[in-house]
Amino acid sequence: MSQVDDRQSTHGWPQIIAWVLAAAAAVFVWRGIVWATDDMVAGHYGRAVLTLVSAAVWLAGAVGTIHNGRRMRYVAWGAWIVNAIMPLALLWTGENAVAHVSPWFHGGSTYFYLPTLGAIVAIALLAWSSPSRIAARNGG
Repeated sequence: MSQVDDRQSTHGWPQIIAWVLAAAAAVFVWRGIVWATDDMVAGHYGRAVLTLVSAAVWLAGAVGTIHNGRRMRYVAWGAWIVNAIMPLALLWTGENAVAHVSPWFHGGSTYFYLPTLGAIVAIALLAWSSPSRIAARNGG
C-alpha cells in the first residue's frame, strides 16, 4: 500500500539552510570531479575515489534534506552523520586520504571548517524538524 506524504515543505530559514547546503554540495561535486580526474591521471586512485565519495555523500545529504520525504530523511540523517564524523576521522589518521578540495580534508579546513559545521547544522535541522517532534510540540 502506498502512503501519501501530506507534510508541507519547509519555509523560512530551514529552507535557506537546505539550499545553502545544496549549493555547497554542488561546489564539492564539481571540484571533486575535476580534482579526481587529475588524481586518476596521476595514479592516485584511492584518493580520487574517496574524494568523489565525500562529494556524493554531501550531495545525498543535501538532496535528502531538501526532499524531506519519509525515506529521504533516513538518507539525509545517514549522510549528515557521515559528513560530521569523517572529517574528524580522517584528521586523526594523519595521512592525505582525500584531495584538498574534499569537504573531509583536514576537518574541512580548505573551506574554513564550514563543511563540518554545515553537517552539524544539518543534523540539528533534521532533529528540530522531525515530524514526530513537531507532532509532540503541537499536542498530536
